[in-house]
Amino acid sequence: MEQAVKVWHVLEILKVTEAAFADKGIKNPRLNAELLLADVLKCRRIELYLDFEKPLTTAELMAFREFVRRRLKHEPIQYILGKTEFYALSFNVSPAVLIPRQETELLVEEVLKYLKETGAKRVLDIGTGSGCVAIAVAANSDCHIDAIDISPDALQTAKENSDLNNTTDKITFYNKDVLKEEIDLNDYDVVMSNPPYIPAEEMKTVDDEVRLYEPASALTDNADGLVFYRRLIELCQKAEKKLVLFAELGDGKAAYVEGLLKEKGVTNYRITEDLIKIPRVLVAEFN
Repeated sequence: MEQAVKVWHVLEILKVTEAAFADKGIKNPRLNAELLLADVLKCRRIELYLDFEKPLTTAELMAFREFVRRRLKHEPIQYILGKTEFYALSFNVSPAVLIPRQETELLVEEVLKYLKETGAKRVLDIGTGSGCVAIAVAANSDCHIDAIDISPDALQTAKENSDLNNTTDKITFYNKDVLKEEIDLNDYDVVMSNPPYIPAEEMKTVDDEVRLYEPASALTDNADGLVFYRRLIELCQKAEKKLVLFAELGDGKAAYVEGLLKEKGVTNYRITEDLIKIPRVLVAEFN
């Protein structure tokens, strides 16, 4: 006699998955389960509860189990889904790019505020990654942005995201190594960057979801965490015209970056705190 195949329903599988995620120490286990199942079922999260007795097909169950298997290994949910949101826009993400984070939205807000106040038009984005900062700024202002990155794979993702968000006429992407190539900033009014700022010695203590899956080149400078800040300041000081640097600051980096600025004689700057009062964005004027 054949054994009956268990039929899984939406509410039941959500409860089981939530427990499994919680057991593995995954934050927001219920939300994770809902997001993965909603993606498999091609529906909104709210619809899961409007039809909570819906049975999963064999194909849906297999797809969901594969998602769960990956999440239990602490692979970021954004990589599993292949997408995320940033500044109310949709972005494709892959292990080739850093996952856009909410705190980086403050960098976008500071740049947009300056562009609106001054009418500045020419912007350079250094280390564009997924393109999230450049695209968010371009989508909400009248400017042109040159965006550079050392990774061809990241640039391909950024170009796809620019097309996805209808900013292709506002952004030009370039493959450049900012640490090794000379970059003339005289064509720009604004330079913005969310650089790699985790010191090499701290990488071993970073959460597995970040350390094992996100690109190391976007996380660490393989030194003291200040290499890119030094380079940004150096490039800005070489410019023969006024420009403003907007740079995201890593946790605990504000004092060190202030020290670099004072060492180079840069006095016209401010640092903006994020919602939890962490110094997050440097705004510095040059020339």
